[in-house]
Amino acid sequence: MSLKMSEFPGIDPTHVASLHSAGIDDTDALMKLWSDKEKRAALVTSTGISEENFTKFAAMARLGRVKGMDLKHLDVLFAAGIDGPKRLFSYTAETLVKHLGEVVAEKKLTGTVPTLEEITAWFANPKPEAKPQPVVAGA
Repeated sequence: MSLKMSEFPGIDPTHVASLHSAGIDDTDALMKLWSDKEKRAALVTSTGISEENFTKFAAMARLGRVKGMDLKHLDVLFAAGIDGPKRLFSYTAETLVKHLGEVVAEKKLTGTVPTLEEITAWFANPKPEAKPQPVVAGA
């Protein structure tokens, strides 16, 4: 599932325009380029967007693909150190609600915190990151 970069709250419109100029309009294009370490430096240079921001955009892209995820929650999740589905699903719905509440209070965030019901929906059909399995010759 590919999402347009312009759909993400928290991504400055000037960054969206810079991404567009670099040929990145959606999460698929971002992840394809960002996953190639050799292209990262060139991407940072050509867009003028910092590597820190790109790292955040990539995390938002990964989280935005979780079934039922409302993009308005991405800033709070990222602030809580959750940078993708693997980290997200290392929690239970209950412990995640508690963790997010603590982070919001500690960092005095104003972003929308997902409810237990919303988080439970994410966990109902988790979408793990697909990793190709190695082929074993003669097996």
